[in-house]
Amino acid sequence: MIKQLLKRLAARAGYKIILKKTGPSRFTDQEQRDEAAAMIRLVREKRSTMVGHEGLFTLYRQARYCEKEGIDGAFVECGVWKGGSVGIMAQVNLAHGNTRRELHLFDSFEEICEPDETVDGERALAEVKNYGGSSGRMVALKGIYDDKGGPGTVEDNRRLLIEEIGYDPDCIHFHKGWFQDTLPERHGDIGRIAILRIDADWYASTKVCLDYLFRHVVRGGFVIIDDYGAFDGCRKAVDEFLASRELRPFLHYVNEDIRYIVKP
Repeated sequence: MIKQLLKRLAARAGYKIILKKTGPSRFTDQEQRDEAAAMIRLVREKRSTMVGHEGLFTLYRQARYCEKEGIDGAFVECGVWKGGSVGIMAQVNLAHGNTRRELHLFDSFEEICEPDETVDGERALAEVKNYGGSSGRMVALKGIYDDKGGPGTVEDNRRLLIEEIGYDPDCIHFHKGWFQDTLPERHGDIGRIAILRIDADWYASTKVCLDYLFRHVVRGGFVIIDDYGAFDGCRKAVDEFLASRELRPFLHYVNEDIRYIVKP
C-alpha cells in the first residue's frame, strides 16, 4: 500500500518511481551460523578443544570481522592445548581472508604449571589438589588432563591445522615452553596482532602474556581472556594491567568464563 501511494504521488508531480531489485545478501545470518557450526563441528570431532559453543562461535565472529573489515595482524593464542581455537581462526581465514595470516601458538605443550596459592583463588587450588603443589612454580602438573585425552602436543596441533584444515605450514609458528621463558625472547618477532587469545589460567601466566603482547594488538583488534570469570588470579592480572595503563575498555561477556575487549 505504501509503495502504491508513493508511486501515485510521484506521478502527480511528473515523476516515475522504479524500484531497484536487489539480490540476496552476500552472507546471511543463517549462512554465518551454518558456516560457524561446520567449523566448530570439525574441531569438536577431532577432540581438539575444551571451549564451549559460545566461546567458539564468538571467536568465529571476531575472526570473520577481522577478515571483512581489514583488521591487520596475526592470530595469536597463548595456551592452545590441541589447537581447537586456533583451528577456528584458521578456517575463517581460509574462507574469508585474501592472504594467509601468521598463526602464533604459545604453549608448554604439556600440562599446566602450578597456581600460586597466594593469588589464584580457591577454585584454582581445588582443581589442582590431586596433581601437585600450589606454590606457583613452573612445574607441570602431571595427569591433570588425563580425563580430557591428555595434554596437547605440537604434533596434535600440526595434525589439526595442516592435515585436517589445510593451513599453510609456513604460516604456523610454535613457541614451545613456559610463557615466562618464551614471551620475553620472541614477542618482538610477531609484529602486529589482530586477535590475541589468552587461555593462561593463573595470575602470573596471564600477566606475562598481557605485559608482552598487548602492545602489539592493533587498534580495533581483539583481546580475549578465557579464564577471567573462572580464576581469581586471572581476573586480578587483567584488572591490574588495565588499571596500570589507565585503560577502561568495555569488558564484553561471552559466558561465565570468557571476556574480551576491543583494543582502544
